Amino acid sequence: MKKVLGLVFTLLFVLSLFAGCGKKVENVAIVKEEGATEKADSEIENEDPLKIGVIYLTAEHPYYQAHAMHTQAYAKEKGIELIELDGKLDQANMASQMENLVAQNVDGIIYCLLEGSAGSADINMAQAAGIPVITFAIKHDPTTANAPFVGIDEKAAGALGGVAAAKKFLTQLPDQEAKICIVEISGVSASTDRSDGFIEGFKSIIPDAEVVTRLNGEGKIDKAMSVVEDAIQADSSLNVFFGANGDQGMGALAALESQGRGTIKTEIVVSHDGSEPELLKIADPNSSLKIANANLPKDLAFKTIDTILEIINAERDMKSIDDIFVSSAVITGDDVEAAQKFLKEQYNSDTKLK
Repeated sequence: MKKVLGLVFTLLFVLSLFAGCGKKVENVAIVKEEGATEKADSEIENEDPLKIGVIYLTAEHPYYQAHAMHTQAYAKEKGIELIELDGKLDQANMASQMENLVAQNVDGIIYCLLEGSAGSADINMAQAAGIPVITFAIKHDPTTANAPFVGIDEKAAGALGGVAAAKKFLTQLPDQEAKICIVEISGVSASTDRSDGFIEGFKSIIPDAEVVTRLNGEGKIDKAMSVVEDAIQADSSLNVFFGANGDQGMGALAALESQGRGTIKTEIVVSHDGSEPELLKIADPNSSLKIANANLPKDLAFKTIDTILEIINAERDMKSIDDIFVSSAVITGDDVEAAQKFLKEQYNSDTKLK
């Protein structure tokens, strides 16, 4: 009996030594009274990161390059793995990319489609697989697909540029009648909305301004340059040019310069994006490109990531039809300091405008 008691006391003494050490046992599952099990620390650390697919309209344009840069930085901060794809301004290509992302079972998709109605089938396919989709920049057709949209109010942004352009026109070319040439992507609602807004804004200041022609620049510099060259050869009185994206504005300016024009003494050119090439021209006191409606790539990139995370975290319904607008800016040659600040903040560029 004494031997047994001795063994018991010895065992209790050894156990008390372990308890006195105060060490925690790490990485074990903790079972709650209800029977639920919390994940061990090591298991949490080894969880796969969220995987989000991003389809950009094009990888060639400075705006989307800046947008991608900010998306990558913000995703890294959030611990998100990105699958980034170049839509190449081709809706059929984008449809194939959507199929591939669904096959990879990504956690969410950020989709800059080209054609609102054509993209609806892609959105519905992904949602049927349980994958949330948000569109950005160019909105899907809300009558055929339900999903949140992140972008700018295109018409309102265009109107701001139109008002600024009309005021500049009255200052620079007070003795001329305003003859407007629009260069847009025909059939793309975001582009035509920008153009319609520009016309409304311009005419709110100069009601008798005439819209002479609306050209399809296809969103590209070379195409815009070609169609504007033809237009000014057919009608040299054109003196207000609106490019519904940065490349089309730059293409219009290049066409004018090729004909010995493109100066502040001959016309007003307005673009929409606010990329570095545009701002360099805006800062040139002799250039006719004097105004840019400026999207904010950093703000838009952050908002798209935040919105898809809200859906993944069940804070926003996957099929909500919310329009989540981010503000835009108007950059002019009258405030180069503000343009310089914008270029640094939104494009992370140290290029000196002057």
